[in-house]
Amino acid sequence: MGNYSSGKVGDLLAGGSRHHQIFPTLTERQVALLDRYGERRMLKMGDVLFSQGDRHIPMFAIVSGTIEATRDSLDGSHPIGVHGPGCFTGEVGTLAGRAAIATARAQTDCEVIVIDEESLRALVIAEAELGETIMRAYILRRVAFIQDQQGGVLVIGSSASAETHKLRHFLSRNGQPFAYFNIVEHPEGRELLERYGATDADMPVVITLQGDVLKRPTHRAVADAIGLSPDRLNDGRFDVVVVGAGPAGLAAAVYAASEGLRVAVLDTKAPGGQAGTSSKIENYFGFPTGISGQALAGRGLSQCRKFGAEVGVPIEALAIECKDAPPFHISLSHNEHVYARAVVVATGARYRKPALGNLENFEGRGVYYSASYMEAALCGNEELVVVGGGNSAGQAAVFLSGFARHVHVVIRSDGLNASMSDYLIRRIDAAANITLHVRTQIVGLQGEDRLEGITWNRQGEIEHKAIRHVFLFLGAQPNTAWLRDCVALDKNGFVLTGPDIGTKWASERPPHFLETSRPGIFAVGDVRSGSVKRVAAAVGEGAAAIQSLHQYLALLGDRPA
Repeated sequence: MGNYSSGKVGDLLAGGSRHHQIFPTLTERQVALLDRYGERRMLKMGDVLFSQGDRHIPMFAIVSGTIEATRDSLDGSHPIGVHGPGCFTGEVGTLAGRAAIATARAQTDCEVIVIDEESLRALVIAEAELGETIMRAYILRRVAFIQDQQGGVLVIGSSASAETHKLRHFLSRNGQPFAYFNIVEHPEGRELLERYGATDADMPVVITLQGDVLKRPTHRAVADAIGLSPDRLNDGRFDVVVVGAGPAGLAAAVYAASEGLRVAVLDTKAPGGQAGTSSKIENYFGFPTGISGQALAGRGLSQCRKFGAEVGVPIEALAIECKDAPPFHISLSHNEHVYARAVVVATGARYRKPALGNLENFEGRGVYYSASYMEAALCGNEELVVVGGGNSAGQAAVFLSGFARHVHVVIRSDGLNASMSDYLIRRIDAAANITLHVRTQIVGLQGEDRLEGITWNRQGEIEHKAIRHVFLFLGAQPNTAWLRDCVALDKNGFVLTGPDIGTKWASERPPHFLETSRPGIFAVGDVRSGSVKRVAAAVGEGAAAIQSLHQYLALLGDRPA
């Protein structure tokens, strides 16, 4: 039998009904199955199996003895718990070679089964029942660690800093625990700045668990420091490179990797794309009570890792070398590059910015393009404006109404019926603290360090409002600049596919479904001309593109990337 004594992190979920799923004890039959995928090893008391921050660590399953897990923070080491016989180490990042989030040490002499990264992925795929037990535990452990701010990095910044807001958003979207100190609200934040030799001009400041101080770092610098970014991507050769990790891109990656293709997924921000910022998606099939965009993205990311796809964040595709035959050469940020036999473009679309001269001055300082719990916490008991008449705007308005004193929904049209789902319209109508303003648009923003007020044109009347928070969900602009002239676009910049390509298709064969004007390059989701801007449609296109891609690869034969 095995046991797991909960420490501070384990306590987060130890009292719930899922404790046995987070820290399961494998049966003798299941332990015997593990022998097929690893090797037995004897450890002496005090031996370190792996240290926090180590990459590409194996899974350790305990046959006899006990192993203690601890997690470091800036104020010392904290116990997580003790693994006994039948228990195993790791969390979902283990499948992808990401940095270990704890240190494991033999508490007694032990016998363990050591299963390396590649063999672990083979195990969770081939052994369905055991694989489900391991995957469920890994995912739930990651959830517990995300909630444990004690074991994360420190971020010191200010609410008046757009860079601080963007960094917090980046860490949150990528499931990285961190403790945030606002120098205005938290006196200890000022003390930490002085202790680590930083000033206000250096904010945001990130302090890693190793004591490294990063001043106004890029997101990539932070990702490298905490082991989030990939370390084996540069110069990689893949069957498929998916650019964009929204629902369409993640779905394409899951289907391609599950069918044995070597896959890389690249995204500049985080898995989930625009949908990942949604507080709740309620019209996605199979989730009758809804699911948050981040939770849906997290599940998709776990599936990608289960099947061996490399998900690289934050990695930006800068350009693709256009040619009539693979391999396609994709230039990436930080002087990196990859090669692919086929490419799936899933870069989606971004919200359109209104023509307000000083808009960028207030981004992250009163103007926001997503409505997560982080933004909602800034709006407690205040008035705010949501601009837009689509589902994203409706979801944001309903969600934010639970925090704000009053939510003003601003649209230029005469109503919501043509652009928003009926269930969201009903909720907006029913909410006492939501007001819809038709034929209205914001024409001015006021403030210095942060937004302090707005001016709007409400049905011909110019009015000034002391509103400090504006959420913009306006239309969509495709993220296609990196493609340049490689594939044909429509008049609005969205990618043309299939029959819509027309005379711009040069090959003797007809284009495959979802194939662009360049054979071997496919487009899915919001970036594609004529796509349905819904999560379910994006997922469907991502899956369908892989069937077409297989047909394309069959024509290539064994030509390598």
